[in-house]
Amino acid sequence: MSMDKVLEKVDAIAVSNESKIEAVKAEVATTVESAKAELTEKFAALEAKVSAIQIPEYIRTPHKTVRGDVNRRVREQLATFTKGNSRVHTELKMWESEDQYQAYMTEASTLTGSGAGIGGRTAYDPVFHKLRLINPMRGVSRNVSTDGSTYQFRAKTGNAGAAWGYTIQNNGAATTEATSIWQLNMQDINVQFPIRTAALDDIDGLESNVVDDMLQEFSEQEGLSMILNNDQAGSTTTAYGATNGLRGLNQYGGANASYAGGTISTASYGSSGTASTNGLHNIATYDQVTTNGGTASNNVTYGDLITFIHSLPQQYWSTGNCFVINPLMLAGIRGLVDDNGTPVFERMSPLIYDGIVGKLLGFDVVVNSYMQSPVSVGGGGSTSLYPMYFGDWNRGHTIVDRLNMVLRRYEQTAPGFITFFGEKRLATSVVDPFSIIRYRSSATGYA
Repeated sequence: MSMDKVLEKVDAIAVSNESKIEAVKAEVATTVESAKAELTEKFAALEAKVSAIQIPEYIRTPHKTVRGDVNRRVREQLATFTKGNSRVHTELKMWESEDQYQAYMTEASTLTGSGAGIGGRTAYDPVFHKLRLINPMRGVSRNVSTDGSTYQFRAKTGNAGAAWGYTIQNNGAATTEATSIWQLNMQDINVQFPIRTAALDDIDGLESNVVDDMLQEFSEQEGLSMILNNDQAGSTTTAYGATNGLRGLNQYGGANASYAGGTISTASYGSSGTASTNGLHNIATYDQVTTNGGTASNNVTYGDLITFIHSLPQQYWSTGNCFVINPLMLAGIRGLVDDNGTPVFERMSPLIYDGIVGKLLGFDVVVNSYMQSPVSVGGGGSTSLYPMYFGDWNRGHTIVDRLNMVLRRYEQTAPGFITFFGEKRLATSVVDPFSIIRYRSSATGYA
């Protein structure tokens, strides 16, 4: 085929394609216009339907307080005023009604102070209990434990009877070897009480405080009984246990029948045996030079203290000896002054000891409020007052404890209650009556 024929066919093809393209364009334009018209019609129908819907007004969530609603209304009005062209003057509407105004004033009057009593938060301090004096005798006496129901003490008494000369002293009259025994029943102190579970749930820390205070109360009661109880009489010292309590230090005899100021009596063992009346020793008792009588005056002198401590048998002198003393007696001693008004003990050892207690005449002091006061203001008929003891307490006094103290918490004894139970068993006794001495500030009848 010649070149002219080829070019002719190519031109024919180009013309045919152009005509087809134009036809497609025209068809597309028609389709687009038709779609536009259809969409326009649909949008118009949709707008008509939307305009027919009843749309509610926008509802703002009301504030929790009337004050909040009023503040929001004022803010909106101020915002509109700021955006407007006229910013010279505007009138603000604060209240929707008279009722809202009254509510606002009532609400405002209760919020002028703190939130106390009107819904404010309440904080709680930790639960606590007042302190009790833990038995001071626990720190000075000898402590032993047992699993028995009774405890027996045994002392070798008498003399071997050694004598001068080459003649053999074969169990002669001077030989008085013997033993003295006495035994005490383990006395019981116990308590049981219920607490509502609701109270334990509501009051955080209540249970631990209840238990801690109960343990301290046991110690307080044993401390009182160890000093003041008389286990031979059922009515004179019922507050401290009486025949169910401990053998108190003040119960022991030994004091002079008649008050003799500046003198000291003689110690001795009590009767030997296993009856409850055995083992009541006599403790050497010093009578203050000038009795306090029935007045509030404490007539103790420095000379009384010197004579008192030197009355302890020398074989019992030890750096481990200590005073056990009532705080009022200690105050009277600390208050002693010389002729110039200078405190005697401050002059002897100025600023050596920290705190209230310190030492007396170089010996440790254990303050014990369960000891008797040195003074007893009132009428006649007072019993002897023993405000102070001194000596070797490790030899002279023993506390016997059962191996374990019982402390239980029962949850099923009564519905809605937790029952607490505590029980302690112990006994006390003067062991070596020669190793401690006692101080008497006044006697029966205020002698």
